[in-house]
Amino acid sequence: MIRKLRLRFILAALVSILFVLASTIAAINVSNHLKISGETAQTLYDVIEYSHQNVLFANGVFPTDENGEPVQPGPGGFFNPRREDINEQFFATVFDTDGVVTWSDYDHIAQGDIDNESREAMATEILASGKTDGVIGKLRFKVAYIEETVQAFVSWDAEANQPILEERELNNSYVVFLDTSERTHAWNNFFMSSLIIAAISYTVLAVLIILSSKLVFRTSEESYRKQKAFITNASHELKTPLTIISTDLELVEMDNGKSEWTESIHDQIMRLNAMTKQLVTLSRLDEGNANNYPFTEFSISKLAMESVDSFAPTFKNKGLIFSSDITDGVNMRGNIYLINELFYIFFDNALKYTKNNGEVNLIVKKNSNRKNEIVFSNDIEDNEIDTNLLFERFYRSPNSVTKEGSGIGLSIAKEIVELHKGKISVSIKENKIFFTIIL
Repeated sequence: MIRKLRLRFILAALVSILFVLASTIAAINVSNHLKISGETAQTLYDVIEYSHQNVLFANGVFPTDENGEPVQPGPGGFFNPRREDINEQFFATVFDTDGVVTWSDYDHIAQGDIDNESREAMATEILASGKTDGVIGKLRFKVAYIEETVQAFVSWDAEANQPILEERELNNSYVVFLDTSERTHAWNNFFMSSLIIAAISYTVLAVLIILSSKLVFRTSEESYRKQKAFITNASHELKTPLTIISTDLELVEMDNGKSEWTESIHDQIMRLNAMTKQLVTLSRLDEGNANNYPFTEFSISKLAMESVDSFAPTFKNKGLIFSSDITDGVNMRGNIYLINELFYIFFDNALKYTKNNGEVNLIVKKNSNRKNEIVFSNDIEDNEIDTNLLFERFYRSPNSVTKEGSGIGLSIAKEIVELHKGKISVSIKENKIFFTIIL
């Protein structure tokens, strides 16, 4: 049992740490991705602004800075963006309302495998598709539509010493592309680095948890070992006085005859013998040592029929209606002694707790998943049984009037099922309790 608790502790700790690490890494990488996406979007807007300034200049509108002062074009006759220089590679194409290219810049991106004609064709295709943004390979694109009326420079009036301006309608479509390969590469490196760091951290924490769990459970394991040793020793020590009491009681009955008092003593001796046997069984099952109960192939159908033949007369004498539905050829690999004990526990439980003239039923079959299924059911009067506590040791329903038994039979049944890697469940419907076992 302590080994199971330790494994559950380790599993719970590792799952919790994995959840925290995964959430942290996900949050960091999502945040980084959003930051990079925001920076990329801002750069695209800067490229559009850069292109717009140059289009205005080409149409005779001299750009001004934030203070209203004229801005001089930079090297190559291009205007720089207003906010900051653009360090990434990009290219831009501007179209008029007829789809004719009115301005382009292919000087700020490496030629690579795509020539300028291909870039113009890409921009034309994007404009025709109606898309406003997207990704093509390593390029992120953005489409903007700018419609405005400007005062364009025509000539200089020497007499008036002032420029001659005319009003022009500018309706242009801006298709800009940005090379995001460097940012994508940086994000991928960051993502892989975070995964590697998380994996190393998780491995180190897992090792520390596994090692520390030995220290955490060392005291509990020692206490549990002593408890099991005490139960085993006490059970063996009880056998001798119980045998002596039983022998002495038989001698008393030979001299004085049987009475209700001697019968009561016999019953209590039998109860104590059964309880000591159950405690030893439970202690051995708690060890989880497969060597205590070796597995073999056997027929559950045959074992169930033998149990039915043993208990059927007892059910009849007690006035209970007993029925069974046992499918032939249901086999399993397990410990035949423990499975036989399983049948005994539930039949004995039914004898004690089935209401007067009630019905007891046993079903043994293969279910739809081809698993072995055993269902015990019996009529009860107490509907307030807490099914969540029913398999706890020494549990009794507060409304139970039966004082027989030790209260650990169902605990043993659960341990037997778990030792065989099976599942056991209980339900109550219409004054009938059902124990379903899957093996």
